[in-house]
Amino acid sequence: VFFQECDEQLQELERGLSALEGGDAEHDTINAIFRAVHSIKGGAASFGLENLVRFAHIFETSLDALRSGRVQPTHDVIKVFFKAMDVLSDLVTEAKSGASVDTARVAESQTALEALHPKEDKEGADESLIPADFEPVPVSFDFGDESAEDGEADEAALPIQVTFCPHQALYERGDDARNLLIGLQDLASAADGVADICCDTSQLVAFNAMDAAVPCLSWRVVLPAAVSDDSIKAVFDWVEDVCDIDVCRVHNSGPNDDGGGSESNPDLASVSDENAADAAIEVGSDKASQPLVASGGVSFMAPMAVAEVLPPKIEPEGVSVSLVAPVVTPQVPSKAASAKKRLENASIRVDLQRVDELMDLVGELVIAQATLETIGLKQDANTEQEMARRIGSMKTLTRDIQNAVMAVRAQPVGSVFQRMQRVVREACSLAHKDVALIVEGEDTEVDRTLVEKLSDPLTHMLRNAVDHGVEAPDARLAAGKPEQGQIRLSASHRSGRILITIQDDGAGINQACVLEIAVKRGIVAPDANLSEDEINNLIFAPGFSTASTVSDLSGRGVGMDVVKQAILGLGGRISITSVAGKGTTFCLSLPLTLAVLDGMLVMVAGTTMVVPVSSVVETLMVHKRDMYTMPDGRVVISIRGLCMPLLVLATELGLHAAKGYKIPEKAVILVVENETGARVALVVEDIKDQAQVVIKSMEKNYRQIPAVSAATILGDGSVSLILDVPALGASAVERGDSRVMESGSGLAA
Repeated sequence: VFFQECDEQLQELERGLSALEGGDAEHDTINAIFRAVHSIKGGAASFGLENLVRFAHIFETSLDALRSGRVQPTHDVIKVFFKAMDVLSDLVTEAKSGASVDTARVAESQTALEALHPKEDKEGADESLIPADFEPVPVSFDFGDESAEDGEADEAALPIQVTFCPHQALYERGDDARNLLIGLQDLASAADGVADICCDTSQLVAFNAMDAAVPCLSWRVVLPAAVSDDSIKAVFDWVEDVCDIDVCRVHNSGPNDDGGGSESNPDLASVSDENAADAAIEVGSDKASQPLVASGGVSFMAPMAVAEVLPPKIEPEGVSVSLVAPVVTPQVPSKAASAKKRLENASIRVDLQRVDELMDLVGELVIAQATLETIGLKQDANTEQEMARRIGSMKTLTRDIQNAVMAVRAQPVGSVFQRMQRVVREACSLAHKDVALIVEGEDTEVDRTLVEKLSDPLTHMLRNAVDHGVEAPDARLAAGKPEQGQIRLSASHRSGRILITIQDDGAGINQACVLEIAVKRGIVAPDANLSEDEINNLIFAPGFSTASTVSDLSGRGVGMDVVKQAILGLGGRISITSVAGKGTTFCLSLPLTLAVLDGMLVMVAGTTMVVPVSSVVETLMVHKRDMYTMPDGRVVISIRGLCMPLLVLATELGLHAAKGYKIPEKAVILVVENETGARVALVVEDIKDQAQVVIKSMEKNYRQIPAVSAATILGDGSVSLILDVPALGASAVERGDSRVMESGSGLAA
C-alpha cells in the first residue's frame, strides 16, 4: 500500500511541477507539491527507508523555501526540482525492488537542492521574506518586568514549545501523529538543534479498557529558538481542522523545567532518565506503567501499542530515534522472487460505485439462475417459451456484467503519460536540446492490460522524436522557430478504438535521406518506386537508422522496429504523417480492450467473418447504378452524393479470383469508418447476426495475417476471423487495385 501511495504522490508531484512550469505559481499548487514529498518522506520513515527519507528531507526543505518565498520558481529552479523528482522516483524504486541508484546522481541532485536554500543566519530570517498571505500561529509571551526593547531582544532567543492533541478524525482520514513529530524533528535539525519530544499520557486508560478508535495521547515538543513560526505552521497546515495546536515561547530549555516538564505533570513522560530503558510494561494494569525511553531526547509512556506512537527511525542531520525493543532483520528476497511476488500481487484501485454496480448485477444473475432451474423442473406447454424468454434475459444480464467488469478494468492513460515527462527530460539531457512535452487526454480510459504495455512503445517514440524529430536549438532559431521544441502527446476515443498521437514541431522526415539509407542498407532495391507513405514507413524496417554514430539515445536501428511489433502485437496500427519543416505526427490506433468486442457476423464466400460493430456506420443493399470505375482502375460507390472506395471482401481476402467474379444481386454493403474518419464500402454476401465475441490472438496461436486482427470461437464451436477493416481498406486504396475492374462491365457505369 505504501508503494501504491508513493506512485500516486509522484504523479501528484509531476502534475504540480508541470503546472508550476506552466506559470501556475499559486499557493495551493506549491502546497500540493510540498505535501506530496512530505507524505513520501513520512511513509518512508515509518519503514526505515533511510536513503529515501534523507533525500526527501532535503527536497522538502527546498520546497519549503519556495513556499515561503525565499526561492522564486524560475525555469532553472523548476528544472532542479524535476531532476530531484526523478531521483526521488528512483529511490522509491530502489526501496521497492532493490534496483541500485547511481549515488553520484543522487549527490548531484542533493547539492543542487541545497544550493537553493543556503542556511540562514541563526539570529533570524529577514521578515521581508515572509509571504504576504501568511497567517501566523498565535504565540503568547510573558517577559515579566523587562522593558519592551529587552523583551524583543530576548524573544528570538527563547525556545518554542509546540503542544498538539490529534482528534479522532485525523486518524480516520489516514494521517498519523508520527508524521507531525517527524516534521518538527526536521525543523529542529535544519536549525542545527534537537527537538525535545514528550508524550502526554494523562488521558491514557487501562489497556483492557482502551478503545483503539479513540485517541488518548498528546505531545509537547520544544524546538530551538531559530525555528520560524511559518515553518511550524507548514507542518500542521493540512491538519489544523483535526488537531488542537498551541505554540508559545518558553523561558526554559526543555520540557523537564517549570514550563511544562515531568515535575509539574507526573503523567508527562521523562526525557532524562537513562535507567528507564530497562522499565517493563505491565499488561492489564490500571496505571500507565513505566516510561519507555528512546534515544535522541524522546520519551514515551504507553502500553503494548507503543510502536503505534513512537516516531520512526530517521537520521537527518544527526537525529536518531530508536525503539527499545527486539529488532527483527527482514530477509531480503532475490530479485526474481521479488518480481514474481509483484506480479502475483498486482492490483488496481477501483471506484467503489463500479464495484457496487457489479455486485448488484451478480445478484441479479443469481436470481436468474434460480429462475431457470425452477422453469427446468416444470413440464407444461409454456415451459419452452418461458425458457427462451429467460435465456434472452440472462443474455442481456451477462452483457451488462461484462460491461461492468470492463469498467472495473478500465484505467486512464494518465499513469503512463505522466511517466513520459521524465523520458523527455532525460532524452533532452542526452541530446542537449530543450523540448517541452504537452500532454492531452490523460483521462481517456483503456483496458489495464493495454495501459501496462504502452509504456515501452511510447518511450521509444518520444526518445526518437527528441533525437531525430526536433532540431537543435541553433537550427530552430535559424528556421525562425522558438528555441524550445514542442512534442504533443494526446489520447482520445474514436470509432471504438483509442487513438494516441505523438506530434512534434521539428523538421519532418527527410524522405530523400531515408530512401538513400534504405537502399544503402539493402532494405529496398535501388530501382524501387516508392510512394511518400511507403518511404515514411521505411523507418520501421529492422536495422534502419538515420544516426551516423551510436549514442545513448539511438543509432542501433532497433527502436522503431520494436515499436511497430509491439503495436501490432496489441492488435493496433501505426501510421506516419510528415510535413517538411513543420514536423511529424505518429498515430497509434489500438483496441479499447483485448478481451471482448461487439461483432457483426457476415458471410463472405460461404465463410463466416466478424466485422467490429464499432467500425460499421451503416448497411445497405447494392445498386449497380451507383458504382463507378475510376481511371486508375479503382471502383467507387456514390452514397447520397458521397463517393468512397468499394471493396469486394471475397476478392480482397483471396477467397475468390478477382477475374470473372460478379457481385451477387442480393449482396450487402457495409459502410465502415476508421479512426481518422475515412470511409470505405465493403461488399459481403449476407449479414447473419450481431454478437459479442471473445478475442483470440492470431500472432500467439498462429501467425500474423494481413487484414485479420484476431480470431474468435462462435457458439457452434467454429473458428471465425475478426477483420482488421481499416487496414484492409487502406491497403486496397493505396494499391490502386484494378482487379475488380477486370471482372467485367457489371461494375462499371
